[in-house]
Amino acid sequence: MNFALSAAQTAHPMPLALTQWYPSGRPVRNRAMPVPRRHRMVAEGDAAKDPASWTLVAIRAANDLGMVRTGMTYDKEYGTSAAFYEKPRRLQYMEGPNEPAVADHLEMNPRFLDFQFQPLDLTFRRGDGKLVHKYPDVIMEYDDNSVRVGEIKSNRDWFASPGIRRPLDRIDVAFAAVGLGPMLHICGEDFRRDDSMREAHEIAIDARLTTFRSEEVAAVRASVSAAGGYGLFDDVVAAIGGRRSHAVDKLYAMMLKRIVAFDLRAKPRRDTSVTLPRPARAYALRALLNRFKSPSS
Repeated sequence: MNFALSAAQTAHPMPLALTQWYPSGRPVRNRAMPVPRRHRMVAEGDAAKDPASWTLVAIRAANDLGMVRTGMTYDKEYGTSAAFYEKPRRLQYMEGPNEPAVADHLEMNPRFLDFQFQPLDLTFRRGDGKLVHKYPDVIMEYDDNSVRVGEIKSNRDWFASPGIRRPLDRIDVAFAAVGLGPMLHICGEDFRRDDSMREAHEIAIDARLTTFRSEEVAAVRASVSAAGGYGLFDDVVAAIGGRRSHAVDKLYAMMLKRIVAFDLRAKPRRDTSVTLPRPARAYALRALLNRFKSPSS
C-alpha cells in the first residue's frame, strides 16, 4: 500500500523494536476511535481562534533531525509508545495505536527510504496574540527522493471534522510558502484493523534484523532476475537455502535493506511475487529538515 494524494492516506531484533512503552499503564485497544466533541463542535465567528487568520511565526526542526515531539501528551486513554526503527535510525515516539501501525508499514515498505515522526514544530500566532504549536505527525522520503508530510488520524471522520480540518488547511498554506506540498491524510485504521496486514507487518518487524550473507543476497538477486524480475516467494526462499523459517526471516531482513520487495498487505504466499527495487539513497528528508534547524545548533 502506498500513500497518494487522491487517497485518504497513500530473528534477533533490538529490544525496543518489539517492546512498546505505555506510561499510562493502559493497554492499547483495537477499536474505532470516535472524534472528540471538542473537534466536532467548533465555535464559529471567533476570529481570534480562526486558524485561517493565524500568522506563521516559525517552522523549527529538532536540532538532531528528529524527535521534536514536545507536543506529546501522556494522559490519553490509548497511551504513548516508543520503538526503535532502522530507517530513521532512532527511537520514534508515537501516540495511540495508529501511528505505530503506520510506522511498521513505512519501515518495511521499500518505497520509503526514510521517515521521522513529529520532527517539525510549526508556531502560529492567533488573533489574540496567543502562540499555537502544531506538530505534523510524520515526514517521509520516497524512493524518488520526494518528501511528503503526513497527518495520521484514526479514520476519515477525523479529517472531516472542523476542529481538525481547519488547522490542517492552515498548515498546508504554511507548507506551500516554503515549497512543501499539502499534507497526506493517513487513516491509521487502514493499517491497524486489517488483520491480514497487521499479521504480515508483525512478522516482518520481528524478523527484520536477521543477519544474512553477501552470497545469499547474490543468490536472491539471481533467482529473481532469472524469473524475469518477478520471482516466486517460495523459489526465492529456496535460493537462500537452509532451514525454510530462517530463510524467510532473511528475506524480510533483505526487504528492510531494499534488496527485495514484495507485498505486505497480507502474509506472503508461496506464489507471492518478489521483485528487486531500484537502487536509491536517502538524503532529501534530512536535507529538508536541515533548512529548519535552529541557527544556534
